[in-house]
Amino acid sequence: MKFRPFFETKYVWIIIVFLTIIAILFKSVYRGYVYTNHINDFGIADSSPNFFAGLIAVFTYFLQKQKESLLKYSIFTLVGLVGYELIQENVFRNNVFDLQDIIASVLGVFIGYLCCLKLSLTSLVGFKKTRSI
Repeated sequence: MKFRPFFETKYVWIIIVFLTIIAILFKSVYRGYVYTNHINDFGIADSSPNFFAGLIAVFTYFLQKQKESLLKYSIFTLVGLVGYELIQENVFRNNVFDLQDIIASVLGVFIGYLCCLKLSLTSLVGFKKTRSI
């Protein structure tokens, strides 16, 4: 696996670091607050790590020199996250299967795919403008 140079991907790194910080805050601070105060947030505190994992994993597409398409990369990311959710109960003692986690993974990958699709179209338009000059 080859990575693109940092100067080409610095904004993607900023996005990934920002999303990672938000994911950590959701998992530690928000989840603790919801559990302590017995707030019903409809499972957001429990499923947020899966959502952000899908989102971050799809954004890593731009860090690598890719031979496959964004759609194929997103599908493999989704299969990996759902596969992990299905086997985690057998591998780890404290984890359990949760359908909301699978839904959060699907939403994270889908939103990540749409954002990355927009990013790739924007970068292609910018590339075409510079090539025509």
